[in-house]
Amino acid sequence: MTSFTSNSDPSEPRWGYVWAATILLVGIVVGSWELLVRDAGLGPAYVDNKTLWADTRHQLNKHGQEAIVLLGASRMQRAVDVNTMIDRFDRPVFQLSVEGSSYLPVLENLAVDPRISGTVVVSIAPAFTFNRLLTQLDNGGQAKYIAHYDTQSYARQLEQRLTLFLQGRLAFRAPRAKPAIVIPELLNTGTLPGLDPNTVFRDRTVHVNHDLMPGDQSDEGLAAHYVRNAEPYTRSEFEPFVHYIATIVGMLQQKGVDVYFTRLPSAGAVLALESDYFPREQFWDVLEKNVDATFVHYADYPELEGFLSADGSHIDSARSVEFTAVFSDVLSLNQR
Repeated sequence: MTSFTSNSDPSEPRWGYVWAATILLVGIVVGSWELLVRDAGLGPAYVDNKTLWADTRHQLNKHGQEAIVLLGASRMQRAVDVNTMIDRFDRPVFQLSVEGSSYLPVLENLAVDPRISGTVVVSIAPAFTFNRLLTQLDNGGQAKYIAHYDTQSYARQLEQRLTLFLQGRLAFRAPRAKPAIVIPELLNTGTLPGLDPNTVFRDRTVHVNHDLMPGDQSDEGLAAHYVRNAEPYTRSEFEPFVHYIATIVGMLQQKGVDVYFTRLPSAGAVLALESDYFPREQFWDVLEKNVDATFVHYADYPELEGFLSADGSHIDSARSVEFTAVFSDVLSLNQR
């Protein structure tokens, strides 16, 4: 009589079922976390970091001959609504400003890049341009962003695009939705973390809810921060600086780049400090006289005033679209 022996051992796990159950369990956990943090308003959210900046810089290379490039610090990044400026000029616009840092490394980077020949608009915040104590405010921030961008392989760029794709669609990828932040907050307070005061868009436009910002967000509070880190250049120090700016602008113009230097509005204690430490006639006017570029100072255009937030230094995010439209019109008036 023929006997049949089974090759399967009932004590061995059925790996297909194990993997299916594992995937299902992970999906339930991740999906539940996604619903939890999304319902709390913690995401999806982009992070204004080197990854987002480098991707924007790479995108600029594809449109360098027609693009408008925005440089500066937080004043420029919070003031300009990129989509509104695109609509006004019918040209691609790229926001390369970085909060709390000097624009000089990026300006130089654009000057030596043969792919860039469009328009560069630079926001001059006095404390980040005319200040001999600049390194106390800026620890080389934009130079670090450029170094990150310069070392990226094509594969790294693709990985970066995937990261940003997921950031924009999955709430659990948001910084404040990470378990390392959410779980301790739940254990300590019984509630989820508060909303992020900064809303960062894919084009690096930043909107700020000052009610959620920590610390003193008044003009006096911001001025107190600046005064600890501000000291004007002496005349002998400022002269080589002006020559440096003139040289970089000359390099840009040789490629056909139109360069605009803009002084965005400030008010209250911030304006008082800037006027005292960095008077217009001693710094802005000297730069304008010695650099062959277009200079736009808000004090010469009353229509640019009245849009500031309570901190006296940044455009109110609720009015950034309106400000951008007016600012774009002013830039158009000054086209060469």
